[in-house]
Amino acid sequence: MTTMLPRKHFRRCGAQHLQRIVLLAAALWIGLADAKAPVSSLSGVVSIADGGPFTIIRQSAIYTGSKGVTLLSGDIVETGPAAFLVVGLTGGSLLGIGPSSQVYILPRTDIPTLVVLKGWVKTDVRGGAAAAAFRITGTRLGIQSQHAVMLMHADEGHDAIFDEQGSATLLLRDDAATRTDKPTQPNQFFVREDREPVTMQQRPAPDFVAKMPVPFRDALPAQIEGQVKKPADAKRVRDVAYADIQPWLTMPRDWRAGFIQRFRGRLKDPVFFAAMDAHLNQFPEWVLILHPPPPPEEEDQSASGTSAVQRSAGATQATPK
Repeated sequence: MTTMLPRKHFRRCGAQHLQRIVLLAAALWIGLADAKAPVSSLSGVVSIADGGPFTIIRQSAIYTGSKGVTLLSGDIVETGPAAFLVVGLTGGSLLGIGPSSQVYILPRTDIPTLVVLKGWVKTDVRGGAAAAAFRITGTRLGIQSQHAVMLMHADEGHDAIFDEQGSATLLLRDDAATRTDKPTQPNQFFVREDREPVTMQQRPAPDFVAKMPVPFRDALPAQIEGQVKKPADAKRVRDVAYADIQPWLTMPRDWRAGFIQRFRGRLKDPVFFAAMDAHLNQFPEWVLILHPPPPPEEEDQSASGTSAVQRSAGATQATPK
């Protein structure tokens, strides 16, 4: 005897399978995009580290940094309220990081990029005409050049940029899209608040100068021979907690490519998993990672079991007393 299933069953199963295919395809796309995040060669050695140790988030762990440590592509660096770092970058350029700052050496192949989420950064870019430009950028505003001295300050309300020496290119960011705006000239100062037009002045604003870290008022000191006697290793402290990476998980999505692969292993920690799950609306690309669709076998068995119970109930009701 052949049991004929109602058409509703076929429509329901078809919809379930279609939904599962869409979810699996989305998960595969996220995984491939995440795994293929490009890698940058941007790195450098910390030649000055005043103000005590600083924090490095490297892969999925917290490290303590000091003078002589090599910073690598993908490192997130966070400094204390009295910090002043100078990093001698590969190629001869210099990078200064000020107090209470949060910066990310963005992994990419086209333009070496430093993301400034908070605080102060100064760069002395010493490349030639054939060298790649160096970019510093906040969530609202950025600047890049092959040969210039540039300062940036980022806080909750605005991004401010000062072209101290040399010519550069101003960059705007809207909805995670960076676009070139216009060339800059020495001494020009730019400020942008959230989604507001950029304002330009012919000299830095007085409050910008007043708040500028004192070491940034002079040229960044070049590394001299023997200044770093021997390389130092960053000291591992512990695995990251959710609070350590929350600001980075919620920054513009194009900057957080690679984070699923990087931090996925931490989901084995129930506390980390719970914190991520409670804030999934802030980083939706993690939804399918925390809650993957059930395997097809489980759905089919569940549907078959339900149908069998329904048929059994129907047969019982049809049995004459």
